[in-house]
Amino acid sequence: MTPSNPAPPNGSALRRAQARIARLCRESPDPMTLFARVADIVPAVVGADGVCGLTLDPATLLHTGGFHHGGVPHTHLPRLLQIEYGEEDVNQFPGLVKSGGTAAGLWQATRHRPHRSSRYRDVYRPAGMGDEMRVLLRTGHTVWGALVLHRGADRTPFGEPEITTLTTLAPPIAQALRGAYLRHDAAAAADSELPSSPGLLMFHPGGELDRVTPAGRLWLEQLVAGPAPLPQPVLHALSRARTAGDASLRMRSRSGLWVSLTATRMDAEGGVAVMIQPSSPEHVIGILMDAYGLTLREQQVARLVTYGMSDTDISRRLGISPHTVRDHLKKVFDKTGTNSRGRLLQLLYFSHYQPDIDSGRTMGRHGWFRTAQV
Repeated sequence: MTPSNPAPPNGSALRRAQARIARLCRESPDPMTLFARVADIVPAVVGADGVCGLTLDPATLLHTGGFHHGGVPHTHLPRLLQIEYGEEDVNQFPGLVKSGGTAAGLWQATRHRPHRSSRYRDVYRPAGMGDEMRVLLRTGHTVWGALVLHRGADRTPFGEPEITTLTTLAPPIAQALRGAYLRHDAAAAADSELPSSPGLLMFHPGGELDRVTPAGRLWLEQLVAGPAPLPQPVLHALSRARTAGDASLRMRSRSGLWVSLTATRMDAEGGVAVMIQPSSPEHVIGILMDAYGLTLREQQVARLVTYGMSDTDISRRLGISPHTVRDHLKKVFDKTGTNSRGRLLQLLYFSHYQPDIDSGRTMGRHGWFRTAQV
């Protein structure tokens, strides 16, 4: 079949798309509705056969769910995720962020040699797909999500006109996505009346509750309804800390906001302290890394690795030598049982992100999963 491709969008087509996106922004839809509507607008302008809208964790750029229309077949998703979070490939999100660009195609990134990409060789080509275009949705330095556009194998690749068009359309879509997070989180926060300070629960060595700070009681009211016993996640953290020394996990409050629990064994007899506080990107990644016994500096290095930074980038950011960065990174690998940056990403994604995605959770503006989809 002869490859075909629509002519580059003219000025009137682009203006119509911009007007439709502007109206969409004023309607203030939730993130998934926003992506579904965008998937109706964008293909008419740039000629895509499939559009995916992804929510991304601003702290790590790991994907936390999204809307898919005409994208990668479900049977090919496991291999795609392995490549995305366990292997180096061209045009991945951290690289696109680091480049400072907004949109880039797979053909463009490989200089029209797509077989250099594992995604193309192992996923797209077997599925009968051709070029892929990735578009970052960010405001300032914060990435809220991304669009991923696909073309069939019988279509010519995306070109510079499409990249220019998508670079123009991306900012208002990003503003709408950010607004959706702000509105939905604000509503949840208003309903939840969450305490302003962390709460502390102290347990006897036998597991009985010893004392609770005033903020701790307020937190418990947000985690259970009525005169119910302690939440199961609190009991789980307590049990794990008594045997392993510490535990970190997340649970949702009754209003839908994510809350972090950290439990620490305080003495040899088995007394345990449990702290409850709101989740944030820095705190969530911190407690995950703290669960593996990483020091504060090792946690900082691990966070920057998830953002695609090189040893040199990290040394400049933290004001330490590249040699010291490598020493910290080796300790990170040793403590997490990984042996490469890709393996570290795999650990974070498959152990701590994918289960929430599979259960239908969406992400709030603070960079972690918040609500369950109906």
